[in-house]
Amino acid sequence: MKTNTLVVKNKVISALTDYSMTNGASHIIVGLSGGADSVCLLHFLNSVKDAYGFSLSAAHVNHGIRGDEAMRDAEFCRSICNELGVDFNYFEADCVSLAAEQGIAVEECGRNIRYEFFGSLCKDSTYRIATAHNANDNAETLLFNVARGAGLKGACGIPRVRDNIIRPLVFCSRNEIEGYCNENDLNYVTDSTNLCDDYTRNKIRHNALPVLAEVNSGAIRNITAFTESAADVYDYISKAAGDLISKADIGNGFYDAEVLLQAHRSLRSECIVKLFSDVSTSAIDRQKVNAVADLLCEKGRLQIYGSIFAECIKNRFRFFINNSSAGDDKLLVEPDAFGEISFNGYTICVKGYEKCSKNVNKNLLDNLIDCDKIVGNLWLRARAEGDKFTFADRKVTKSLKKLFNELAIPVEERDKIPVLCDDMGVVWIYSIGTDSRCRITDYSSNIISFGGETND
Repeated sequence: MKTNTLVVKNKVISALTDYSMTNGASHIIVGLSGGADSVCLLHFLNSVKDAYGFSLSAAHVNHGIRGDEAMRDAEFCRSICNELGVDFNYFEADCVSLAAEQGIAVEECGRNIRYEFFGSLCKDSTYRIATAHNANDNAETLLFNVARGAGLKGACGIPRVRDNIIRPLVFCSRNEIEGYCNENDLNYVTDSTNLCDDYTRNKIRHNALPVLAEVNSGAIRNITAFTESAADVYDYISKAAGDLISKADIGNGFYDAEVLLQAHRSLRSECIVKLFSDVSTSAIDRQKVNAVADLLCEKGRLQIYGSIFAECIKNRFRFFINNSSAGDDKLLVEPDAFGEISFNGYTICVKGYEKCSKNVNKNLLDNLIDCDKIVGNLWLRARAEGDKFTFADRKVTKSLKKLFNELAIPVEERDKIPVLCDDMGVVWIYSIGTDSRCRITDYSSNIISFGGETND
């Protein structure tokens, strides 16, 4: 057998076997772009479908980006499917317009559309979607992930299997795949957008990978081996984190912080990532993960993104979504939840005192609250219509609108400034202090202080 054909055959069969890609599969849909990778994948899977017991079809998406060239690719894909006797599925989309509407990159929009279309063709759980990602793509993904600050999961590169999506060519280099096409007289087309540096991955493909190949001719192979090792380690940590979460679970969405703190840092971080994924489809970045890990020790509340918060009070940890009926952020505050609270871009430090003389420095005195004067629950929120504040020294009451005007607070900041209120009204305002109603006296014995600086 010809050299590249043999190499590709052995690598693909190993991938199919080692990762159980075709186990239980009755049908495989190949994402066919018309490039060398997908043509190679379609040709090889068509040659082994009877031996593995699955039927085969192909799917092609015209992203509406390259005009006549895109139509050329679609017709080429249709013709090669006709030659191989494979069913052909076609879909057209205007990715540029859709990306603009959704506020996302064209690349991301195209990827979303492709997988949505492929998924729509799956009739049941025995269907698989095969994409033609290869070892070079995997190396590009690793470098891209590392550059943007990804953790261990990002070091795994492209998943070999994800749900019903399989990547049989992931261990084959682009040179080996093009060699397979040449040895088997397979024509393919070249996407002109792959030849320029307009897209992030193309810059890595055309600039970073060639330099790495100059440093070490086996760079692609070595990166593939590294991502395999990283994937093995991540798989172990991910499963261990799942077990730890089960152990720490105390019900109603709360977890024992002490159990999480006893774990190794890497395991604790993965638990945080997993628990965050229960409340958000967005990824949590490393800086936020570290901040939440610190919260487990320091206690308090932390705003993660928008209305998503982390909380650790009396060794009970949770992530939660907090929205008021009006749709604005509104955060319930427990008077004994000492530590830092992040809210609307501000960091507020909460401390407790049993006794505190009024002969303390004015800044502290202005931010002390007598908890026994609080009526009902305490909430942090933005200003609301009708809010008023009374100064302790002057006994003057002003609306927050008038007060913010007098203090020349920038208009863009006025709806962000944290306002602490109870069921009777305003208790404290960031950078202004405590309302006269809740100020301490010589007889106060249950005291908290609110204060802090804004986050730059």
